[in-house]
Amino acid sequence: MALARSLDWLFQLGTQPRRRRASAALGPLRVWPSGRAAMAMIAGVALLFAGLAVFRVWSAIHAIAPRAQPADLITLVHAQSDEPGSLGWKIKHDQRINILLLGYGGPGHDGAYLTDSIMVLSIRPGTHEATMVSLPRDLWVKIPALPNNRVMMGKLNSAYAIGTDRRNYPNVRSDWKTATGGGDLAAATVSQVIGQRIDYWVGVDFKAFRDVVDALGGVQLNVPTALDDRRYPRGESTGMMHVHFDSGWQQFDGERALEYARSRESTSDFDRSRRQQLIMLAVRQRVFSLNAIPRLLSLLGALQDNVRTNLRPAQMRQLADLAGQFKDEDIRRIAIDTSNFLRSGYNSSGQYVLQPLDPTYDALHRYLAAAPVDRAVLAARVPFQLQDGSGRYWLPYGIGTPASIMASLLQAQGLNARPGPATRLRVAQTQILDGSGGSAAATVAWLQSYFGGVVVPAAAPASGPSVTVLLGSDFTLKTFPAP
Repeated sequence: MALARSLDWLFQLGTQPRRRRASAALGPLRVWPSGRAAMAMIAGVALLFAGLAVFRVWSAIHAIAPRAQPADLITLVHAQSDEPGSLGWKIKHDQRINILLLGYGGPGHDGAYLTDSIMVLSIRPGTHEATMVSLPRDLWVKIPALPNNRVMMGKLNSAYAIGTDRRNYPNVRSDWKTATGGGDLAAATVSQVIGQRIDYWVGVDFKAFRDVVDALGGVQLNVPTALDDRRYPRGESTGMMHVHFDSGWQQFDGERALEYARSRESTSDFDRSRRQQLIMLAVRQRVFSLNAIPRLLSLLGALQDNVRTNLRPAQMRQLADLAGQFKDEDIRRIAIDTSNFLRSGYNSSGQYVLQPLDPTYDALHRYLAAAPVDRAVLAARVPFQLQDGSGRYWLPYGIGTPASIMASLLQAQGLNARPGPATRLRVAQTQILDGSGGSAAATVAWLQSYFGGVVVPAAAPASGPSVTVLLGSDFTLKTFPAP
């Protein structure tokens, strides 16, 4: 308002003629040609303030997205190029797009840049399908942090911190000594785990998360089971507090949503990863139901110290446009944990860690490469069962058998899978027993492609699924080998 009043005063000053006292000595009344000068002054002041506003916006954008260039502000309102490998090209040619989402405490918290939440959003733009994959922070991994392709062993959640903390990690590769080094190193580390390239990443601290949820007016979430945690961290101190969540629909503000996403003392990291996925979907739904992208842009200045990404502004716009075309049911949720591909243990220093059952990660790579499943296969909803046709495998006591684990994993991808009854049959090569008479051809072909087995025609069963996957030792020895 003060700026508007100042400009109005200047405008009046420039448009009213300046009068001089009429006298014989001074001559007749004259109008001074000061209008043009004042208008020039107004234009100069307006340009100054406009320049300052643009500078503030640009400073905020560049702080959040250090790879942004001034030309990006122009491309926001013009058509994007579709050069091979670009985001536009991938969208146009239905190429997989992987985005790493990282959540961390931020300044003022212990382990400020240790990532509390690690998710990969894998998008197939042509079919409008996506898979949200949660990875545990305690996974013991090789972090490609050092020069000459040398690695550091550490927990997955430390990769972002190693690339960000120059004081404690001064000897990292030059690739990570940049404004985006933390996220770039985390992306390179996660890429090794999932066997796929990470195209983009976004890192958000707790303050930014709270502010975004509050800017949306909160989010609604259907809490599946009650949660009670008497040891939730109290703010940025070392104290504890009691938080409780009833089951059913809840309205969360930013602080409440953060508490639900972070709580783990009364449950587990694995349960927490599923809760974080629910929160992310609730935020996404709220953003697009309100058409709230402009509202979030108003937070740029406040969040410039709390959000980092390697995305450039035009790419943010493209992804926002793409995300708006997805339905909630098109986003599958998967958590990688000790119920499927991982086992718990301790490293040489006695630190609790998680490690893959298959140390090559090939089993995990194969599973994630198969997601999302083709829509035609999902739409058929063909029921099938999995049976253990081999006793040659190793699994921690009590988590199930290869058949039950794979049934659960395939259910997460939307397939109509279930574990079958125990069998005494033992086979070296996995078999897909097809008793459908050809009616389940698409599903059988997908199963053969995934398991690498041989299709064996079978008589139609009197009851139950017409398709059975009999897991042989060729599959179980690779996926669940002895440590």
